[in-house]
Amino acid sequence: MRCSGIRCGLFLQVVDRTTIMSPSISLITPSYRGDLESCRLLCDSIDRYVTGYDAHYIVIGDEDADAFAGLEGERRRVIVSSSLLPPLWPLLKWRGRRYWWAPHLRLPIYGWHLQQMRKIAMTLGQPSERVMCIDSDNCFCRPLDLNVIASTPKLAHYVAVGDVNPSRPSHLRWWQNAHRLLGLNVPAPPGDDFISQMVLWERRTVMSVTKRIEAASGLAWWDALARVRHFSEYLIYGVAVANDPDLAERHERVSESPCLTYWEGPALDAAGLASFMGGLKPGQTTIAIQSHTRTPIEVIREVALG
Repeated sequence: MRCSGIRCGLFLQVVDRTTIMSPSISLITPSYRGDLESCRLLCDSIDRYVTGYDAHYIVIGDEDADAFAGLEGERRRVIVSSSLLPPLWPLLKWRGRRYWWAPHLRLPIYGWHLQQMRKIAMTLGQPSERVMCIDSDNCFCRPLDLNVIASTPKLAHYVAVGDVNPSRPSHLRWWQNAHRLLGLNVPAPPGDDFISQMVLWERRTVMSVTKRIEAASGLAWWDALARVRHFSEYLIYGVAVANDPDLAERHERVSESPCLTYWEGPALDAAGLASFMGGLKPGQTTIAIQSHTRTPIEVIREVALG
């Protein structure tokens, strides 16, 4: 598959770890062609407001390399999936979803699975000690110095206490599977949720998580995730931290997300978005306007970037 100059081959072999001095932090954004304009806005907002980071990695499928090539820059790298994960073959869409398959998988997996796996693989394949995972539908609207986050003794770890319960069946299933993947007994709900729009990870914790998955499953971590299919990368990380005193000691539980999210409702116009942004708290630097609200990208750009 052609990659149009974007990094191909095994990414781990081309990262020069000696160029990154401690402390360090990078940003990771999984994306795809359908989110290109949202991703472009995110990149522009990072360039406007964010400082103190090593690199911004946009991780995409090989089939989208041409579309994203123009987003590369001095500190922004577009990384294709084949440089991080074993080959997967695209299948035809079914019920509106694109699926991928390989002989070692029991069932095909779809794009949302792959985006989560790419986040983990990218974290392992880059040299910074910490990463901020931030999706394409986020937009920075206030200054943020990530060097402050890179330098804190403990990494802020978002926790929504007790938010995993039978009223949220998908989250409950992901939470239960997180325990199973890590070789832990599954407790009775409720449990804590760890899913947010901007999530901070520690690279060595991700290394520990993947090793535990492999020890519990006897499979490569990505193979174990693909076979489970119903999982959340953020819940797996959070459950691992919550159940290991050594990992927990390196994290600080926080209850407020740094991102203000518009989950549902009508499309916002400029006045509506400005009113929504008036709800930003002092520690929040970012908004996320869900795509299904059909709020135009141009409106978000106008209000957030001016």
